[in-house]
Amino acid sequence: MADNNVNEATRNLTTSVQEANQAIATSAVAAQERNMEYVQSTLDNGIEILKSHAEDTHHLIQELVEQPKPQQEVFQTVVNTALAAQERNVKFAQSMLQNGTQVLKAHAESTRDLVQTLAEQSRKQQEAFQTLARESFNTYRDFMTAPFSYYQQTLETAESAAWRGVEAAQHITREGVAAAQKATR
Repeated sequence: MADNNVNEATRNLTTSVQEANQAIATSAVAAQERNMEYVQSTLDNGIEILKSHAEDTHHLIQELVEQPKPQQEVFQTVVNTALAAQERNVKFAQSMLQNGTQVLKAHAESTRDLVQTLAEQSRKQQEAFQTLARESFNTYRDFMTAPFSYYQQTLETAESAAWRGVEAAQHITREGVAAAQKATR
């Protein structure tokens, strides 16, 4: 019985540690994937912004070189190009913040799930340790009390034999008394 309890507790402890490690590894990999997706998205969007800035600048330079315009029109074209660039920059910054917020929310949710999993695994490990400690104590106690149990059994056997001897002696005495009474009659 004790061996079964120890084996089961050891198996439960091993399984719990494995599950806790798996949960940590899975959480870390998922967080890394979310971070990589965020960085990739930010880089892709940044590259697109830079490309559109470069294209606008190229078109602006081309327009200014090919078609001389009055100074006010040139100024208006430069302002329009700058405003368009500013609008793209704002959209880029907003998308970075939104994506970053989503990544942080996903990290927080994942961390909460991981903490719950680790708490459950910790409880299972504690139960397994308690079982192992209890069974170790019981085994040690049984080991320490085994000689006393042996002596107690020996005494009980001797006592039982002595009582049987007393009962046999009483029986023989009664028969002897009965025989003596019969003989005296």
